[in-house]
Amino acid sequence: MRLICLILPRLGIQLARRLDPALAGRPTVLLAGDGEAALVSVASVEATAAGVEPGMTASEARERCPAVAVVRDNAGECLDELEGISSILRARATTDVAIVSRNAVIASLAGLEDRFANEEAAAGALARLARSWTGLDVRAGVAGTVEGAMAAARTARRFPVVCPSSDPCQALPMFSGHVAGSVSWGVEASMGEAGAKLETLLAKLETAVEVHGLSFREVTIEVVRPSGSLVYRLRSGTPLHGAAEARELILDRLGTGALSGTTGIQVALGRIGPSVRVEPRRPAVANVHTLAGPAVPVQRQLQLAS
Repeated sequence: MRLICLILPRLGIQLARRLDPALAGRPTVLLAGDGEAALVSVASVEATAAGVEPGMTASEARERCPAVAVVRDNAGECLDELEGISSILRARATTDVAIVSRNAVIASLAGLEDRFANEEAAAGALARLARSWTGLDVRAGVAGTVEGAMAAARTARRFPVVCPSSDPCQALPMFSGHVAGSVSWGVEASMGEAGAKLETLLAKLETAVEVHGLSFREVTIEVVRPSGSLVYRLRSGTPLHGAAEARELILDRLGTGALSGTTGIQVALGRIGPSVRVEPRRPAVANVHTLAGPAVPVQRQLQLAS
Protein backbone atom coordinates (compact mmCIF):
# COMPACT_ATOMS: atom_id res chain seq x y z
CA MET A 1 0.00 0.00 0.00
CA ARG A 2 1.63 3.25 -1.14
CA LEU A 3 1.46 6.27 1.13
CA ILE A 4 1.39 10.02 0.51
CA CYS A 5 2.77 12.45 3.04
CA LEU A 6 1.64 16.07 3.15
CA ILE A 7 4.13 18.20 5.09
CA LEU A 8 3.53 21.80 6.08
CA PRO A 9 7.12 23.05 6.62
CA ARG A 10 7.60 24.80 9.96
CA LEU A 11 3.85 24.79 10.43
CA GLY A 12 4.05 26.54 13.80
CA ILE A 13 5.89 29.47 12.22
CA GLN A 14 3.39 29.62 9.35
CA LEU A 15 0.49 29.80 11.82
CA ALA A 16 2.24 32.43 13.95
CA ARG A 17 2.82 34.60 10.87
CA ARG A 18 -0.76 34.13 9.70
CA LEU A 19 -1.89 35.43 13.09
CA ASP A 20 0.69 38.25 13.16
CA PRO A 21 1.82 39.29 9.64
CA ALA A 22 4.46 41.58 11.18
CA LEU A 23 6.55 38.44 11.86
CA ALA A 24 6.97 37.77 8.12
CA GLY A 25 10.64 37.85 7.16
CA ARG A 26 11.82 38.23 10.77
CA PRO A 27 13.85 35.53 12.56
CA THR A 28 11.24 33.87 14.75
CA VAL A 29 11.21 30.98 17.22
CA LEU A 30 8.47 29.16 19.10
CA LEU A 31 9.27 28.47 22.75
CA ALA A 32 7.92 25.54 24.80
CA GLY A 33 8.03 26.38 28.49
CA ASP A 34 8.55 29.52 30.50
CA GLY A 35 11.46 31.81 31.18
CA GLU A 36 14.99 31.66 29.83
CA ALA A 37 15.04 27.86 30.22
CA ALA A 38 12.17 27.44 27.71
CA LEU A 39 13.18 25.33 24.71
CA VAL A 40 12.96 26.27 21.04
CA SER A 41 10.42 23.94 19.42
CA VAL A 42 10.44 25.47 15.90
CA ALA A 43 12.75 28.05 14.32
CA SER A 44 12.06 30.03 11.15
CA VAL A 45 14.46 29.78 8.21
CA GLU A 46 15.83 33.21 9.10
CA ALA A 47 16.54 32.09 12.68
CA THR A 48 18.07 28.84 11.43
CA ALA A 49 20.36 30.82 9.13
CA ALA A 50 21.53 32.76 12.19
CA GLY A 51 22.44 29.52 13.99
CA VAL A 52 19.31 28.89 16.09
CA GLU A 53 18.30 25.22 16.36
CA PRO A 54 15.34 23.38 17.95
CA GLY A 55 16.12 22.28 21.50
CA MET A 56 18.13 25.39 22.35
CA THR A 57 17.09 27.41 25.38
CA ALA A 58 15.64 30.89 24.98
CA SER A 59 18.86 32.45 26.22
CA GLU A 60 20.96 30.45 23.74
CA ALA A 61 18.64 31.49 20.89
CA ARG A 62 18.96 35.18 21.82
CA GLU A 63 22.72 34.81 22.07
CA ARG A 64 22.88 33.39 18.54
CA CYS A 65 20.35 35.86 17.13
CA PRO A 66 19.71 38.98 19.27
CA ALA A 67 16.94 40.18 16.91
CA VAL A 68 14.93 36.95 17.15
CA ALA A 69 11.18 37.31 17.77
CA VAL A 70 9.83 34.94 20.43
CA VAL A 71 6.35 33.38 20.26
CA ARG A 72 4.82 30.84 22.65
CA ASP A 73 4.72 27.32 21.20
CA ASN A 74 1.47 26.60 19.33
CA ALA A 75 1.63 22.81 19.04
CA GLY A 76 -2.08 22.55 19.86
CA GLU A 77 -2.99 24.88 17.00
CA CYS A 78 -0.74 22.87 14.68
CA LEU A 79 -2.58 19.65 15.51
CA ASP A 80 -5.93 21.44 15.08
CA GLU A 81 -4.84 22.54 11.59
CA LEU A 82 -3.77 19.01 10.71
CA GLU A 83 -7.06 17.63 12.00
CA GLY A 84 -8.85 20.00 9.63
CA ILE A 85 -6.73 18.81 6.70
CA SER A 86 -7.37 15.19 7.69
CA SER A 87 -11.12 15.80 7.73
CA ILE A 88 -11.00 17.27 4.23
CA LEU A 89 -8.96 14.34 2.92
CA ARG A 90 -11.39 11.86 4.48
CA ALA A 91 -14.34 13.65 2.88
CA ARG A 92 -12.79 14.21 -0.57
CA ALA A 93 -10.30 11.35 -1.08
CA THR A 94 -9.72 8.54 1.43
CA THR A 95 -10.67 7.63 4.96
CA ASP A 96 -7.20 6.18 5.66
CA VAL A 97 -5.52 9.29 7.10
CA ALA A 98 -3.27 9.71 10.14
CA ILE A 99 -1.41 12.62 11.73
CA VAL A 100 2.19 11.49 12.25
CA SER A 101 3.95 14.64 13.51
CA ARG A 102 3.24 18.25 14.43
CA ASN A 103 3.48 19.23 10.74
CA ALA A 104 2.71 16.11 8.68
CA VAL A 105 -0.27 13.98 7.60
CA ILE A 106 -0.03 10.53 5.99
CA ALA A 107 -2.76 9.10 3.74
CA SER A 108 -3.12 5.87 1.82
CA LEU A 109 -3.34 5.97 -1.97
CA ALA A 110 -5.13 2.62 -2.07
CA GLY A 111 -8.43 2.90 -3.92
CA LEU A 112 -7.53 6.13 -5.71
CA GLU A 113 -6.12 4.45 -8.84
CA ASP A 114 -9.30 5.07 -10.87
CA ARG A 115 -9.44 8.77 -9.98
CA PHE A 116 -5.93 9.85 -10.98
CA ALA A 117 -3.61 9.07 -13.88
CA ASN A 118 -0.71 8.18 -11.61
CA GLU A 119 0.69 8.69 -8.12
CA GLU A 120 2.26 12.03 -9.01
CA ALA A 121 -1.11 13.35 -10.19
CA ALA A 122 -2.79 12.10 -7.02
CA ALA A 123 -0.15 13.68 -4.79
CA GLY A 124 -0.35 16.97 -6.66
CA ALA A 125 -4.13 17.07 -6.42
CA LEU A 126 -4.19 16.32 -2.69
CA ALA A 127 -1.45 18.90 -2.02
CA ARG A 128 -3.41 21.54 -3.94
CA LEU A 129 -6.54 20.62 -1.97
CA ALA A 130 -4.68 21.14 1.32
CA ARG A 131 -3.16 24.43 0.08
CA SER A 132 -6.50 25.81 -1.04
CA TRP A 133 -8.13 24.84 2.25
CA THR A 134 -5.44 26.25 4.56
CA GLY A 135 -3.68 28.92 2.49
CA LEU A 136 -0.39 27.49 3.78
CA ASP A 137 2.71 26.00 2.18
CA VAL A 138 2.12 22.26 1.63
CA ARG A 139 4.59 19.78 0.12
CA ALA A 140 3.94 16.18 -0.92
CA GLY A 141 5.91 12.96 -1.17
CA VAL A 142 4.96 9.38 -2.06
CA ALA A 143 6.68 6.18 -0.94
CA GLY A 144 5.90 2.74 0.42
CA THR A 145 6.74 3.56 4.06
CA VAL A 146 5.95 6.39 6.44
CA GLU A 147 9.61 7.34 6.80
CA GLY A 148 10.14 7.24 3.03
CA ALA A 149 7.07 9.37 2.31
CA MET A 150 8.09 11.94 4.94
CA ALA A 151 11.64 12.11 3.58
CA ALA A 152 10.30 12.57 0.04
CA ALA A 153 7.94 15.34 1.16
CA ARG A 154 10.79 17.16 2.94
CA THR A 155 12.79 17.29 -0.29
CA ALA A 156 9.79 18.37 -2.38
CA ARG A 157 9.19 21.98 -3.30
CA ARG A 158 6.56 23.00 -5.84
CA PHE A 159 5.95 19.51 -7.23
CA PRO A 160 5.56 16.16 -5.41
CA VAL A 161 8.48 13.75 -5.06
CA VAL A 162 7.54 10.14 -5.86
CA CYS A 163 9.87 7.35 -4.76
CA PRO A 164 10.24 4.19 -6.89
CA SER A 165 7.41 1.72 -6.50
CA SER A 166 9.93 -1.05 -5.81
CA ASP A 167 10.23 0.22 -2.21
CA PRO A 168 8.68 -2.01 0.49
CA CYS A 169 5.17 -1.05 1.57
CA GLN A 170 4.01 -0.34 5.11
CA ALA A 171 0.59 -0.17 6.71
CA LEU A 172 -0.76 3.23 7.65
CA PRO A 173 -0.22 3.94 11.38
CA MET A 174 -3.53 4.46 13.14
CA PHE A 175 -3.92 5.92 16.62
CA SER A 176 -6.76 4.66 18.78
CA GLY A 177 -9.37 7.15 19.86
CA HIS A 178 -8.37 7.07 23.53
CA VAL A 179 -6.26 5.37 26.18
CA ALA A 180 -8.36 4.38 29.19
CA GLY A 181 -8.10 2.67 32.55
CA SER A 182 -9.99 2.37 35.83
CA VAL A 183 -9.45 1.53 39.49
CA SER A 184 -12.05 0.81 42.18
CA TRP A 185 -12.17 -0.07 45.86
CA GLY A 186 -14.93 -1.20 48.19
CA VAL A 187 -15.07 1.63 50.71
CA GLU A 188 -15.10 5.39 50.48
CA ALA A 189 -11.59 6.84 50.30
CA SER A 190 -10.19 10.06 51.65
CA MET A 191 -8.75 12.69 49.33
CA GLY A 192 -5.21 11.44 49.99
CA GLU A 193 -6.06 7.78 49.39
CA ALA A 194 -8.02 8.50 46.22
CA GLY A 195 -5.23 10.81 45.02
CA ALA A 196 -2.67 8.03 45.44
CA LYS A 197 -4.82 5.62 43.44
CA LEU A 198 -5.28 8.26 40.75
CA GLU A 199 -1.49 8.73 40.58
CA THR A 200 -1.01 4.98 40.06
CA LEU A 201 -3.66 4.85 37.33
CA LEU A 202 -2.23 7.86 35.50
CA ALA A 203 1.27 6.35 35.66
CA LYS A 204 -0.01 3.22 33.87
CA LEU A 205 -1.71 5.33 31.20
CA GLU A 206 1.45 7.42 30.81
CA THR A 207 3.41 4.27 30.05
CA ALA A 208 0.99 3.37 27.24
CA VAL A 209 1.28 6.88 25.82
CA GLU A 210 5.08 6.92 25.96
CA VAL A 211 5.51 3.47 24.40
CA HIS A 212 3.63 4.56 21.28
CA GLY A 213 5.04 8.11 21.17
CA LEU A 214 1.69 9.85 21.65
CA SER A 215 0.24 13.00 23.16
CA PHE A 216 -3.27 13.77 24.39
CA ARG A 217 -5.38 16.91 24.72
CA GLU A 218 -8.43 15.63 26.55
CA VAL A 219 -8.90 13.89 29.90
CA THR A 220 -12.24 12.32 30.77
CA ILE A 221 -12.58 11.32 34.42
CA GLU A 222 -15.51 9.51 36.02
CA VAL A 223 -15.66 9.81 39.80
CA VAL A 224 -17.67 6.96 41.35
CA ARG A 225 -19.41 7.41 44.71
CA PRO A 226 -22.08 5.35 46.56
CA SER A 227 -24.63 7.99 45.65
CA GLY A 228 -23.77 7.85 41.95
CA SER A 229 -21.05 8.90 39.54
CA LEU A 230 -20.05 12.15 37.88
CA VAL A 231 -18.24 12.45 34.54
CA TYR A 232 -15.97 15.39 33.76
CA ARG A 233 -14.45 16.07 30.34
CA LEU A 234 -11.41 18.32 30.56
CA ARG A 235 -9.61 19.80 27.57
CA SER A 236 -6.14 21.27 27.26
CA GLY A 237 -5.08 23.70 24.56
CA THR A 238 -1.54 22.32 24.79
CA PRO A 239 -0.75 18.67 23.99
CA LEU A 240 0.11 16.74 27.16
CA HIS A 241 2.45 13.77 27.51
CA GLY A 242 2.74 12.73 31.14
CA ALA A 243 0.91 11.74 34.30
CA ALA A 244 1.92 14.90 36.14
CA GLU A 245 0.38 17.09 33.42
CA ALA A 246 -2.86 15.08 33.47
CA ARG A 247 -3.05 15.21 37.28
CA GLU A 248 -2.47 18.97 37.27
CA LEU A 249 -5.24 19.44 34.69
CA ILE A 250 -7.65 17.30 36.74
CA LEU A 251 -7.01 18.96 40.10
CA ASP A 252 -6.95 22.48 38.63
CA ARG A 253 -10.40 21.98 37.08
CA LEU A 254 -12.07 19.80 39.73
CA GLY A 255 -10.57 21.22 42.93
CA THR A 256 -8.77 19.44 45.74
CA GLY A 257 -11.89 17.93 47.31
CA ALA A 258 -13.35 16.33 44.20
CA LEU A 259 -11.94 12.88 44.96
CA SER A 260 -12.93 12.71 48.62
CA GLY A 261 -15.44 9.96 49.45
CA THR A 262 -15.03 8.15 46.14
CA THR A 263 -15.09 4.38 45.62
CA GLY A 264 -13.63 4.31 42.11
CA ILE A 265 -12.11 6.35 39.33
CA GLN A 266 -12.14 5.88 35.55
CA VAL A 267 -9.83 7.94 33.35
CA ALA A 268 -9.62 8.16 29.55
CA LEU A 269 -6.99 10.16 27.68
CA GLY A 270 -8.53 11.43 24.44
CA ARG A 271 -7.75 13.49 21.34
CA ILE A 272 -4.73 11.29 20.83
CA GLY A 273 -2.01 12.58 18.52
CA PRO A 274 1.72 12.27 17.89
CA SER A 275 4.20 13.33 20.54
CA VAL A 276 5.27 16.98 20.26
CA ARG A 277 7.63 16.88 23.24
CA VAL A 278 10.70 19.10 22.76
CA GLU A 279 14.01 17.52 23.73
CA PRO A 280 16.97 19.66 24.83
CA ARG A 281 19.58 20.14 22.14
CA ARG A 282 22.72 18.10 22.56
CA PRO A 283 25.76 19.67 20.88
CA ALA A 284 27.45 17.40 18.36
CA VAL A 285 30.65 15.77 19.55
CA ALA A 286 33.58 16.57 17.26
CA ASN A 287 35.53 13.59 15.95
CA VAL A 288 38.93 13.33 14.35
CA HIS A 289 37.50 13.85 10.85
CA THR A 290 35.64 17.06 11.71
CA LEU A 291 38.65 18.39 13.59
CA ALA A 292 41.02 17.69 10.71
CA GLY A 293 38.76 18.91 7.91
CA PRO A 294 38.57 22.54 6.84
CA ALA A 295 35.54 24.66 7.74
CA VAL A 296 33.26 25.20 4.74
CA PRO A 297 30.92 28.20 5.14
CA VAL A 298 27.36 27.75 3.90
CA GLN A 299 25.95 30.54 1.79
CA ARG A 300 23.04 32.37 3.40
CA GLN A 301 20.93 31.98 0.24
CA LEU A 302 21.25 28.21 0.42
CA GLN A 303 20.31 28.16 4.10
CA LEU A 304 17.19 30.23 3.50
CA ALA A 305 16.15 27.93 0.67
CA SER A 306 16.29 24.82 2.86
